[in-house]
Amino acid sequence: MSGRGRLLVLALVVGIATAGALVQPQDPHAVDLDRILAAPSPAHWLGTDHLGRDVASRLLAGAAPALVAIAVALAATLGLGTLAGALVALGPPALASATRRLAEIALALPVLVVALVVAAAMGAGPATAGLALAASAWAPYAITIAGLLERLSAEPYWRAAEALGLPRARAVARHLLPALAPPLGALAGADAGRAVILVASLGFLGLTGDTGRPDWGTMIHEYRMFLFDAPRLVIAPSAAIAALALALNRALDPGAFSRGH
Repeated sequence: MSGRGRLLVLALVVGIATAGALVQPQDPHAVDLDRILAAPSPAHWLGTDHLGRDVASRLLAGAAPALVAIAVALAATLGLGTLAGALVALGPPALASATRRLAEIALALPVLVVALVVAAAMGAGPATAGLALAASAWAPYAITIAGLLERLSAEPYWRAAEALGLPRARAVARHLLPALAPPLGALAGADAGRAVILVASLGFLGLTGDTGRPDWGTMIHEYRMFLFDAPRLVIAPSAAIAALALALNRALDPGAFSRGH
């Protein structure tokens, strides 16, 4: 996918999430006991749930929390991973060794288990869910970035910067960080779809916010008992999760960085 195509996909995803947060066909919280499990109709595009609430409105309202959690997770993961990777590759030996050991420990821990502990300690919410995922997801970034920095620091331009006495922080910002942008973008693109699934998993477990608030993972948890009687209730948020994961993977296409598009 070209750079313009990726931007269009990202703009479309953000636009849908923004529109969903501001405008819904119906009130996503409105209960109508006379229309319990109503079939799809012009008034209710995806029908209603077991409390008579409009499923389409709840689906649209759940897009924004999902994107908030994913954006926080990716931003925090990139930030922590870059900092830790720089410490491993360029920091004092004792600090570099301690950071590498911490990253190796984090790599050995299941992401969801760490996220559960962090989210339980910090409280439920979309931003908290994103930070909870970043608490362990930073480790692969740190190891990857450390390896890249170690390779780049052997390049002639880095040796020249050191020989000229350029302050290390300035040399890193000028020479190394720009070279990290393409591989970091590829890594984030490959991880974006996984982040969508993990955020939904935390929502399913009730850790992305109030269980009464529209959230795709929470909706699957709430509607799971109607899987056979009204499968559309589970299919709708599941399809939204799959579509968002695919859209983000395409928008942040890791192969595009190596193709130079």
